[in-house]
Amino acid sequence: MMTKRKKNLFVPVICFFVASALFAGNDKCLDYYNGGMSATAKICLNSQLSTETGASLAEAYYYLGEIYLDGNNQDSASYCFQKSAEADAEYPYALVGKGHLALLKNNKAEADVLFSGAAKMDKKDSNIPVQTALAYAKCKMFTEAYVQLDKARKINKNNPDIYVAEGDIILMQDPSRAGDAAGKYENAIYFDKQCKVAYVKAARVFRTINIDVSLKMIDDVLQIDPDYTPAYLEMGETYYANGMYTKSAQGYKRYMEAEGVPEEYQNKYASSLFVGKDFAGTLNQVNKTLAKNPNNIHMLRLQMFTLYELKNYGEALNAAQKFFSVIKPEDAAWQDYRYYGLILKENQMDDQAIDAFEKALALESSQTELYKELASAYEDKEDYANAAVIYGKYMQNSTSYTLSDILSYGKCYYMLGNNLTADQKDLKNSYFQKADSLFTQITEKAPDLYQGYWWRARANAAMDPETKTGLAKPYYEQTLEKIEASKSDPSSVKLEAYNYLGYYYYLQYDSAVRSKQSKSDVDTYRLPAIDYWQKVLTLDPTNEGAKQALDILKK
Repeated sequence: MMTKRKKNLFVPVICFFVASALFAGNDKCLDYYNGGMSATAKICLNSQLSTETGASLAEAYYYLGEIYLDGNNQDSASYCFQKSAEADAEYPYALVGKGHLALLKNNKAEADVLFSGAAKMDKKDSNIPVQTALAYAKCKMFTEAYVQLDKARKINKNNPDIYVAEGDIILMQDPSRAGDAAGKYENAIYFDKQCKVAYVKAARVFRTINIDVSLKMIDDVLQIDPDYTPAYLEMGETYYANGMYTKSAQGYKRYMEAEGVPEEYQNKYASSLFVGKDFAGTLNQVNKTLAKNPNNIHMLRLQMFTLYELKNYGEALNAAQKFFSVIKPEDAAWQDYRYYGLILKENQMDDQAIDAFEKALALESSQTELYKELASAYEDKEDYANAAVIYGKYMQNSTSYTLSDILSYGKCYYMLGNNLTADQKDLKNSYFQKADSLFTQITEKAPDLYQGYWWRARANAAMDPETKTGLAKPYYEQTLEKIEASKSDPSSVKLEAYNYLGYYYYLQYDSAVRSKQSKSDVDTYRLPAIDYWQKVLTLDPTNEGAKQALDILKK
């Protein structure tokens, strides 16, 4: 609430601004203060102390005193109110400030005398009872506050500051009366279309009630003053409260240009950038904040997260270790352990990654993706037994698992079978059969993709290691059909299929020759064998097995 400029009796009251050169230096500072930017206002007002004189200096000290009171620093407030009185003995608001301080010290009688003295100094200034009302309200003396507002109305009922203060007091008394407060802010705008703070406070009230109205208020005040910083702060807050983080970052970005931005808003700005996937921007803000406060938990967390997203895994590990050295274990969130696990995994620290994922799951077992990430960590460690168990839990609890997840699950069983010795045939085959059943799901869900058929071929080949029955033959053939149809060219997959089919037909050819079958029957196997081995040489010209087979087949 800007105080009315004394002695300008013929200038109409304008919300928070009167065109007076004497006070022009404080206007920007009071824009910050009235718009809820106390830290920035404090820096701004302190800078005025060496340049302002008289009533303007008194005003700067008065608002500094109010800022100190808001921060519960009564000694500094008392000093500022006294300096305000010394700067201009006729400045009434110094007494208002002293009265506010007296109320906080439970000396209402002294406060009433001081407030009365201020009112007598300029009986035509309706902002004196307005400021007095706010002092009472901040001390929860609402009856007295409303009495002062009535006095202000008797002096000048068209003063928009009265209605802004009344809206504030309504919210101090009962935050649920947002609609009533909004009505008062709209009254202020009615009396002064240029009342910038009324637009911002109305927007704040509507922030989580009606975002469209809130944004309209912000747009309206920026039409009045495109450089009005409190409007950009409110823009950031409104979008942030409604989960629109990319847009909230735009508002906060302009607000960040001000001095003295509290860490709370720096944190929100960085979070907005992170959620909007502007990781470079996030890291820039994180580093700025940490340069001033190296132990800002929120920023240390974002530093860890962001460096991981930027794939700077070495620095991410350092950031994670710093974060966990600062935060209390009971304050760590499941997301913290998740990112730590991902970072450890990328740094090939599998055991530690597993431990981190398990801690994340202990905090939030409903996050099914954690099962998948834990299973992947076990895979990296080549602990396929545990990986298969965890993938199973993931599949049971997730409704959004992908074909790739099914493939990974099947591969675990495939590797379990591969890692057993030949004398464990029954157990080996049970793993391969489980793998095959999972790979079959892929062919059923995505019949045009070659990968399901290819892994079915591998699993069946493993159950028929000597290619006696050709279990894998139909699946390698289907693999090649799907590759041809998709016009893809996975050379290594094709080479594997050609090798298997060439060898399969070679064995059938050899058996036919040994059993002295007819030439036509022999050629049924010889010709496709030649074809597949030639295809092997096309992809792998130095393949000695293919050359030797062709030498035999072409005799």
